Amino acid sequence: MPVLETLYTGALIERARRQQWDQPCPTTLLVCLPPDARTVTTIGPEVRARLSGTVRTATAALDGAHFPVWATPNRIEQTLLVGLPSNPDRREPVSCAGGPVGLLDLRTTAQRVVRVAADDHEKWSRSVEGTGPAEPWWCFLDRHHADPDGYPLHRALAEFAAQPRTAAMLRHDATTAPTDQFGGNSYGPGLSALQTGAATYADYVAGVVTYGGGLLTLGGDLIVPSWTDVLVEQSLPERIAYHQQAQTYLATIDPRTVLVAVSCHR
Repeated sequence: MPVLETLYTGALIERARRQQWDQPCPTTLLVCLPPDARTVTTIGPEVRARLSGTVRTATAALDGAHFPVWATPNRIEQTLLVGLPSNPDRREPVSCAGGPVGLLDLRTTAQRVVRVAADDHEKWSRSVEGTGPAEPWWCFLDRHHADPDGYPLHRALAEFAAQPRTAAMLRHDATTAPTDQFGGNSYGPGLSALQTGAATYADYVAGVVTYGGGLLTLGGDLIVPSWTDVLVEQSLPERIAYHQQAQTYLATIDPRTVLVAVSCHR
């Protein structure tokens, strides 16, 4: 599997190939709205209005798969959760696009993710056994950005892939079913987290799953981890700082504040 196609997917592959690093990228932003009664019909335009000037609002859409619903909501809660299936099949995982932050149970989401991340870390440890630490992709990409002509993209990709630990991961992905591959995230900040230890990796994954690529506060401030929305291009310190900011902010606001997830291009 080509390195570029491991690090990037879809249109992002062409963006990288053409080295159009300033192009808008897909991301998921969390948007805070004041407590109020809303419907799916009215909340979409309200969210786009708040995001105006920040993202490409024409393609912004509520992300109904972002927030897992762990407990069966009662009738009142069903009206408050945004984008909840009208007749959810409780045998299958149910999710929604948002709702009052006090109802979203972000703590349980983090706890569930931690369990899965522990298994992923064990699988990764077996696949790279006997190799030394590797630099994540963003280190090589930063060198390319600093000197595009002297350090072209093809050289950055080749030197990144030549690291014994990275090479072991790439071999694993090339011979494994898609559902068991590490994926681009594990070659960026995820690689730094994996190398630090299972606990750090679990915290990192929980933060990515919970807080997405940015948070628009009630005051209109946009908190993001990096200038780039592409996860593999970000660093672990950037992600940790963003996760902590988002967690702190959401813990201090009125639990009736509505939090919604939006898929968009920034």
